[in-house]
Amino acid sequence: MKDFNDFIFHNGLLDLNSVGGKFTWYNQQLDNPIHIKLDRVLVNVVWGNVFSDSFCSIQSPSCSDHCPVILHPGNATQVFHRFLFKNYWTKIDSYWSILLEVFSRPCSGNPLSHLCHSLRMLKSGIKKEYWASSNSGTRHLAYLHNKQSTLLEQMQLDHCNADTNMAYKNCNSELAKFNSLHASWIIQRAKVKWLKFGEDDLKFLYAKIKSRMGSKKSVINLLSCNPSTSRTDVISSVIQYYQELYNPPHSHSLDVEAFPVGVSVPEHYRMTLCSPVLDEEIKAAVFMGSSNSAPGPDGFNFYFFKTSWHIIGPVVCRAIKSFFTKSYMPNGVKATAIAIIPKHSNAVNISDYRPIALCNVVYKIIAKVITVRLKPVMNFIVKDNQAGFLKSRVSTDNILLASDILYHSGKRGKGNIFCAKLDIKKAFDSVSREFLIARLIQKDFPSHFVSWVKACICDVNFSVLLSGALEGYFPSAAGLRQGCPISPYLFCLVMDVLSNLLEERGFKGIFSNDFSISNLLYADDVLIFGEATLENCNLLVSILNDFATGSGLHVNYDKCAIMFPKHFNNQQAICQALSIHNITSKITYLGIPLSFHRLKIEDYMPLMDSLNKKFSGWKANLLSLAGRLQYMKFTIQNTIAYWIRGAILPKSVHKFFKKTSSRFLFFGEVNSNKKLHMIAWNKVCLPFSKGGLGIYSIPAMQFSYIFSVILRMYNCSSPLSAWLLNKYRSPWNPSITAASNIWKSICHSASMAKHCFKFRISKDAPISLKWDHWYDNCRISDVFSSNILHQIPDIFLNNIYLILDGIFLMISPLV
Repeated sequence: MKDFNDFIFHNGLLDLNSVGGKFTWYNQQLDNPIHIKLDRVLVNVVWGNVFSDSFCSIQSPSCSDHCPVILHPGNATQVFHRFLFKNYWTKIDSYWSILLEVFSRPCSGNPLSHLCHSLRMLKSGIKKEYWASSNSGTRHLAYLHNKQSTLLEQMQLDHCNADTNMAYKNCNSELAKFNSLHASWIIQRAKVKWLKFGEDDLKFLYAKIKSRMGSKKSVINLLSCNPSTSRTDVISSVIQYYQELYNPPHSHSLDVEAFPVGVSVPEHYRMTLCSPVLDEEIKAAVFMGSSNSAPGPDGFNFYFFKTSWHIIGPVVCRAIKSFFTKSYMPNGVKATAIAIIPKHSNAVNISDYRPIALCNVVYKIIAKVITVRLKPVMNFIVKDNQAGFLKSRVSTDNILLASDILYHSGKRGKGNIFCAKLDIKKAFDSVSREFLIARLIQKDFPSHFVSWVKACICDVNFSVLLSGALEGYFPSAAGLRQGCPISPYLFCLVMDVLSNLLEERGFKGIFSNDFSISNLLYADDVLIFGEATLENCNLLVSILNDFATGSGLHVNYDKCAIMFPKHFNNQQAICQALSIHNITSKITYLGIPLSFHRLKIEDYMPLMDSLNKKFSGWKANLLSLAGRLQYMKFTIQNTIAYWIRGAILPKSVHKFFKKTSSRFLFFGEVNSNKKLHMIAWNKVCLPFSKGGLGIYSIPAMQFSYIFSVILRMYNCSSPLSAWLLNKYRSPWNPSITAASNIWKSICHSASMAKHCFKFRISKDAPISLKWDHWYDNCRISDVFSSNILHQIPDIFLNNIYLILDGIFLMISPLV
């Protein structure tokens, strides 16, 4: 296998874009089943340039143990690509002349409509210029290279000729300018966010562009595997699918008043939500946008608005303010393009693709202004078990909490519970807009604010982006757009209804002393903990049905999974009551495996496979040492850091990371025979100031994250903090023996960094009086031998004085 990998690497081969199943071979054994991808189509860079539309499809195996792999030439039909603003235009003088001419015209009619009209005029003016096409720039570069060669030949004959030398110098300056413009466009298309510093490796960037183009064509390739299917038929079927998705049959909805309100918007926030919008808010919304994010149907990105703000700023501010005054938005402003992105690399059906909304920047500015005002309110009105998108809430805290709950619940004699992962069918795309608006009113949002939200999410028209062209134009009646700045927060408001229903109707979750929880949420990722009784399960099904009827969010029971402790015997009855038939010993939640049992090394294989895939292939072949260093810092380490936030990585993963990282960094390939390098990996992981390259080691990342968990445990209110304090009291408590790996790691890090923690006491401080070192940097248990209470509020006297065994101490309260 190593020889095969070396062959692929040294010949610069890569897998051709494929559609269909993930595996191509099965050993036909039930007791030891093995599925693997043995068959593949490998191509080189030349093939990719000549047959850029080619792909392969994995077919059904019929009576064989191998799946046939069919090579398709692809559809080479020329399409009319949509207008895209090219960032390098801002370096061309004539562009600014067109911009000044268009935006100097007086406003007529609605300011928002006038802004849209001005953008259309600007687009028309740019399209007439020769520099508008990147192809003309490429041709001009070729002309300059030929001119440079000619001048060099002339200089060989007469190198002292002043005119030739001047022409050569001017040619070099112009060549450097157009090379910079061309590189700017390539970088913009490649969208390599981590390559902000270092080399502009165009060979690498071109490969990245081709990889992204292959992903964009994936759905077209999937549906055109049949030779008799025309491109027109494929486009029609895609448009029809999304038209039906965003326009579901109208079903009876429960009155929103049948659902518990939860916490309403506090009175002091109601005025803030609807206060007049200022120019500073609008400008801040523009400049917080990502300059190179994909533009909407009009083709203008945030980079255009940022670089042109000194000219177009007053026009934009006047247009945005008109919306917030009249709550009117033209359909063209909120028109949206749908980019179809595969959820995984082996999509076999159109439902395996995720529609990402590409909204116009003008709309995004409005949505961002609303979102900035909405954010501070969300923490008050959404339960703290929702960890998605809300300020000061950490998604991976839910993973740590779930893992620790499962560890303790899996012990024999700890009660019969179940843990179910629910799959919400097309969650963002099927939300009832009427239910959402009614929920905003029920939560006491101001009517003016509700009218803004309604104008943003209703009457939205979609086009589908296929192979760079916009196809179709159809209305929608349901759903929130994934890609709209306000959508995640509105979706959290809808999902909070489920949490309120579970609490109000008495669903029995997990209880431990004063702590209780029944569900954990990250947007539409739902994890349910419940008492494994038929009565409790029937109640859960009733709640889910009512929630689906009202919100439009239905559970896809075929994709749900459920786990039970090893000692629980009534599994089938519980599954039948819940209509969940996938009983498993391990659930993947937010990408991290969870189980009632201790995780094994094979449970970390997805991480190691992911790292191996990122280290191998064309990326390693095309990057220099400096490029590989950047790639490691901003891509590889992010992958590792996410797993560290949700699990304690075993030493075998540490060893794998050190070995593959060092080989990738120094030799460019993880399977290199050159195993000896002159610098130890622990030296590489030192900071620049100490002679290293600034790469973080796994122990360093793990320690820093656990340190942050301890800080949040004492200073932030969250389900994870409440559980840890309720269960363990203090990370400096040596009496806890039967603890999970997570808590053991927390205790180890706490003991190493004890000197870094300083405590200030208040009545509501969650400090363990016995075990935390709050008294002159010492534990009170080391000073006093009496049997004292754990929590400070129980022994506070007038919030100031503390009495221990007749000893009178004065404590400064936290202000």
